[in-house]
Amino acid sequence: MRIGTVCFLIKEHEVLLILIEYSPTNRKWTGIGGVVDEGESLEDAIVRETQEESYLEIKKESLKKVAELNYEDLQLYVFLSDKWSGELKAKEPSLKEFQWFSINDLPFSKMHPDNDKWLPQILKGKLMKKVDDNYIEVTEL
Repeated sequence: MRIGTVCFLIKEHEVLLILIEYSPTNRKWTGIGGVVDEGESLEDAIVRETQEESYLEIKKESLKKVAELNYEDLQLYVFLSDKWSGELKAKEPSLKEFQWFSINDLPFSKMHPDNDKWLPQILKGKLMKKVDDNYIEVTEL
């Protein structure tokens, strides 16, 4: 099973989403992240992936783990951060656009299918887990 991370940057009542092109016919809005390398911490993976994919820098201390989502072939850890530096500019050609969205007006129809089940909750400060096919609020991760 792969282990992955995704981080959503937050400012005031907005969240930064990145339009990623997985293939010419498959583009999705999401946070920044990727697969965790062997021996790497979740936080180190986010810092590395952010530096590899963009000109943004996230400090590990600013990361807050807010969700653990278990999928068939992926264990995904979701983080939020409200502290970063650098320019909103892509290094990777698969990253097509950076855009700030109101947390109350997210483009769920252009995101991964289940984002609407957990993303609004974490943006309201809740901690979430996906167990089997259920998304549940938890008190700790």
